Amino acid sequence: MYKKLKNKDFNAVLEYLPYFKDKTNSFYTIEKGNFYDPFRYSSKVYQFLGVLHKHNFIVVFDHSGWQTEALKYIEDPELIESADILIIRKLLTLHVRKERFCSGHLAAAVDTGHLVKILERLEGLKTNLED
Repeated sequence: MYKKLKNKDFNAVLEYLPYFKDKTNSFYTIEKGNFYDPFRYSSKVYQFLGVLHKHNFIVVFDHSGWQTEALKYIEDPELIESADILIIRKLLTLHVRKERFCSGHLAAAVDTGHLVKILERLEGLKTNLED
């Protein structure tokens, strides 16, 4: 159904974990006067989004219909600790898609630590896969 992930896919995405964990980084700025799309992400965040796409972490599914399920992981981040790889891919996809319609959604995922939790779980799911 979804493309199988390889070690190189995990590694490419996990390269960004230290970046998102470091709260001294500037992940975004807010452009005053722009009411529709005020969030401007750092080039590193945009690179991260590109890596998610390139390495098959963004999946096609009914993300609108899955929002109720996703909300459980947002309200109780400890649930992420037992999430499987499909849930992780869906959560990443949902955050990326929601940013398109709600400027700042991704910033909130970064600020609350939700994105870091997802990436830490991804690190825990990584096994010796094919390269």
